[in-house]
Amino acid sequence: MPPPTSAAPVGPAAAQPQPLVPRTDGPEPLPQPVGPGSTGPVFNQSGEKGVQAYNYNLYLHGDYVARNEVPPTDPELRAAADDRFVPPRNAEQWKAAHEAAAESGVVVLNAPAGTGRRTQALRLLRDLGVRRLEELVPEWSKVSTGPLPKDGGCGFVLDLSSPSGAFEDRFADRLAAHGRELRAMDSCLVVLTTPDDWDGKLADGTAGFTVWPESPDARPLVRAELRARGASDRVNWLDEAALKAVWSGNPPVGEVRRLADLVAKAANRDELAEKVGEFTNWPTVVDGLLQKGEAAGPDAVLAIRATVWAGALLDGARRSSVLRAGDMLQERLGRERSPIQVLSDATGASRLRAAGLESDGERVHHATRNPGLAMAILRNLCTEFPNQQDEIRGWAVAVVSDRNIPEADARIAARTLRNLAVERRDRAVLDALAEAPPSRRPLTVETFTEAAGDPEIGRYLQARLLQWVSNSRTDENKVDMAIELCGGAWGQRHPLLALTRLNKAAGRKERELGTEQVRRAFRNLVTARPEEVRTALRQWLKDPKVWSDPKLERQVLASFLAVISSDEGADLVLAEARDPAARALVVKAWQGLLTLEDGEEPGLDQLRRWSDRFEQHDAHRDAVQALFVDVLAPRGYRAFFDRVLIDGSGAVNPFWRETLRRTGESVEPSEETGAP
Repeated sequence: MPPPTSAAPVGPAAAQPQPLVPRTDGPEPLPQPVGPGSTGPVFNQSGEKGVQAYNYNLYLHGDYVARNEVPPTDPELRAAADDRFVPPRNAEQWKAAHEAAAESGVVVLNAPAGTGRRTQALRLLRDLGVRRLEELVPEWSKVSTGPLPKDGGCGFVLDLSSPSGAFEDRFADRLAAHGRELRAMDSCLVVLTTPDDWDGKLADGTAGFTVWPESPDARPLVRAELRARGASDRVNWLDEAALKAVWSGNPPVGEVRRLADLVAKAANRDELAEKVGEFTNWPTVVDGLLQKGEAAGPDAVLAIRATVWAGALLDGARRSSVLRAGDMLQERLGRERSPIQVLSDATGASRLRAAGLESDGERVHHATRNPGLAMAILRNLCTEFPNQQDEIRGWAVAVVSDRNIPEADARIAARTLRNLAVERRDRAVLDALAEAPPSRRPLTVETFTEAAGDPEIGRYLQARLLQWVSNSRTDENKVDMAIELCGGAWGQRHPLLALTRLNKAAGRKERELGTEQVRRAFRNLVTARPEEVRTALRQWLKDPKVWSDPKLERQVLASFLAVISSDEGADLVLAEARDPAARALVVKAWQGLLTLEDGEEPGLDQLRRWSDRFEQHDAHRDAVQALFVDVLAPRGYRAFFDRVLIDGSGAVNPFWRETLRRTGESVEPSEETGAP
């Protein structure tokens, strides 16, 4: 159990551990990534708005942990600065965190998401005096200490909330040993996790270096956030009576920063009360809506509440969609109604009025004077009915999936769910959305792509995609969605992540080799990020482990097939073949594809497609023929000439006749062709 908490505030000086190494004015160059079998170049990849810039090795097999130097512009690193940081309100745990880090070289911050764990981790490492701060981004099937880096003078942050795989045997013992090695090198690892993810033997084995930090006190944090936003003139507003209840409630960090933003945007003190009402989710207003119909009995209450909640999920949608969503919720909760009962119920117009929904033509929404009311109603639904969250998520996804609800309205519901998932760090919402049917896949892909802009949700999505394409038991609908995400805007922003996932998806035994969906995804990446695709192919094809492992070989050859199947990919591979260092790899890939169990026919199709395309192309015809001579000249591959030499009319194809002659063979069709 966590130790008792203390409300006493504590400053950075409350715990003064001996610095591991002296601080320096600037970071040292970031070292190369490490991990079993790491090979090939390392690329810097910037995420949206430059917030994330991971250094990824194109890792194909085994487990790998990428290292991302935390940039000075990182918002949470800025929040950890001396003039802005507010420590957790349980002072003894903050002191224990410093002691554990300095003594053990590793500390586990075990707290719910939204309590400021990452900011606290960065501040803790800064207090220890490390020279570099790095965030570790794992690509693993099993959580283990093996791929974790061991460099001197580094502070590492590893988020193991909702881990993407099972933990290795004796992980707690190995983590402790890893920490001792780091301590000897003046380095430290901070692990972020939650009570739900860190229990049992794992919690027992790490008890000596696990702490349970709480959120900072709300009022000093709002004060610091206002000053950081350049709104110091609003600090004295924090004494207003409207905020008294907020301070007594001491909300978590995520909510406090939302409050600071609302206070900073208030035009004057008179508007402050309205902003505070938005922050506290208008409890009186929401409670009033949910109590309507009590005099008429539980059925009336449920009908009105279902409409209130449907209106919040579909705020701004057509009235018919809101009414249908409300009926869907009632049915999902078990209220069965005969046709006569349906016709005896309140009319749609009266239900909308009772739910407090305003009409704007055919569209309805909650009060325009309170633009955040719809989200406040959903927050209330999540907090007041915690044991019904699975039913609520299932209903919301059913609304998104319902083909009787127009796509524009379904998009409103999907974006509402995205906002709720990001705000509440509710990963289960995204998992529920992943269950939407293929008919809504463009909408779910769009929603996932937008949600990935949030750093924490983005990391979770990254892990989920890897799980989906790696697990043979994954529903193919999820694999299809992963492929589309990797070939779309998300993949183009994170091409190296996308390529590793597409590679696994392309080679799944459960799928036909070279499906159009996989080809399209690779074509999109070749068009948008050709250098990353080129480097991926080189690294995959030169790795000797690929050619000794049938599973890895199938993955790489399936990816090669997907690349050469588009004109853009063909041009890229042909350019590679002009480079002597890469030519042998391209030849080996063609030969491997032709001899793969289910690769012969698609490989031959591409031989024919390339010959048709380049036959009249003076600039490339010779290069293509020279490449195919290298591919088919060895005796084990010459028989494939019989499959392409004769065209559909029974005549000898001029392109392949010339190619065969360049191998030194005479053009004599074999008996198998049956050609004259």
